[in-house]
Amino acid sequence: MDLSLGWYAYPWNLHDPAGDLARMRDAGMTHLTVATSYHAGKFIQPRDPVARVYFPEDGAIYFRSRGRVRHGALKPQMAAVTGVRDVLGELCAAGTMPVRAWTVLNHNTRLGMAHPDCTVRNAWGDAYVYSLCPAHPLVRDHAVALCTDIADSLDVESLLLETPGWLTYAHGYHHEFAQSGLPAEIEELLGLCFCDHCRAGATAAGIDADTLRLQARAAIDAGLAGATAAVDADLLAAFHAWRCGIVTALCAEIRLAVRAAVAVRVISTCQRPHATTYREGGDLRALNRVTDGLELPIYQGSAAQAAADLRHVLDLLAGQAPVPGVILRPGLPDMGSEAQLTDTLASVRAQGVNDISFYNFGLLPAPQIGWVDRAVRALRGGGANG
Repeated sequence: MDLSLGWYAYPWNLHDPAGDLARMRDAGMTHLTVATSYHAGKFIQPRDPVARVYFPEDGAIYFRSRGRVRHGALKPQMAAVTGVRDVLGELCAAGTMPVRAWTVLNHNTRLGMAHPDCTVRNAWGDAYVYSLCPAHPLVRDHAVALCTDIADSLDVESLLLETPGWLTYAHGYHHEFAQSGLPAEIEELLGLCFCDHCRAGATAAGIDADTLRLQARAAIDAGLAGATAAVDADLLAAFHAWRCGIVTALCAEIRLAVRAAVAVRVISTCQRPHATTYREGGDLRALNRVTDGLELPIYQGSAAQAAADLRHVLDLLAGQAPVPGVILRPGLPDMGSEAQLTDTLASVRAQGVNDISFYNFGLLPAPQIGWVDRAVRALRGGGANG
């Protein structure tokens, strides 16, 4: 397989879509992955000529739908910036290189606030408005319709599905505040959903979700008070396994619904390391089997840690194809030097990875862009200096 290299990017940073693509191609890139649906944020943009600090619209889409796909109760909302300029349409029309659709599914505060019944509910019933529950039928219908609409409306090579499952408690909201320490096991329990659909589905599968809910309450309260209380480990493991089945089935449904010419791949996690993806409902081997493969955020603090995290996933996928793609962040908080990027790329390539993306075109300062440019030239055989 030929080596494919590319950027992850936000459409609001691409002010000259055709020209940006041409410059990326000339620098050795062969694909571009662009956000087609995204959540809120506050981004520092060191090189953007229009805005140094940018606040994207919450839960918006960045493509112009052809309107041929019917959406249910959870309806997407087009970002205002896309009404002004159809960046995704221009990128696809340019024909310079394959465009991949980076598609955020269940991290959507706009929809969560409008439909609180569709959100994750913790052990006390508190709604996490930024996190849609993938066990809810309306949420599943939304995910399938959104992905089908993107593939119907844009000439993209593939969809990259982010957050098809549950978000962990630590995934992030806006201006969080806590004066309580949260051990990893407490964060895990706070991330569990006990909404009506999760409890009913797990119960139907023979899992005592109500008992687990009460145990989770007791364990969380104990942990917040500096004490300890345990949940039934087998019961918790069974609940996680059921959740993994829910997410796998959703991704399989999306793959079946999206036109065959467009690949559907899953961004494996929003946390690190990959050994904890089960907390999001991520059974990586099963997801790889029912879709066209995985994209792995290998966000680690050293080349050795990156190699170990990647090896963990490759061992899980032993005997399966294809080899997953990898995303690297060539800057803070992961990488502090150009040498670390070079070493990490070498470790990734040594394990057979031929599809590598860099995050993020609009967020990295100019020196880190230079790191990537030189690294790509070296990978293409041009040497580190030219």
